[in-house]
Amino acid sequence: MTFHRSPLAFEKGLKQVDGWQDMPLTEAAQTVQVSAYPDAYAQWEQQAADIVAQHWNS
Repeated sequence: MTFHRSPLAFEKGLKQVDGWQDMPLTEAAQTVQVSAYPDAYAQWEQQAADIVAQHWNS
């Protein structure tokens, strides 16, 4: 899967999860990705939030 398609596939999967907007970020990601290491997402949460904040208003 390419880096263009991966986010779109994730978003499509996320939109199929009822109540994802109210879930903790790591729980929503795990629901879509079904990782063998569900807590692995948590280590990147702050970095991802910083990147989004940096580019959201640019």
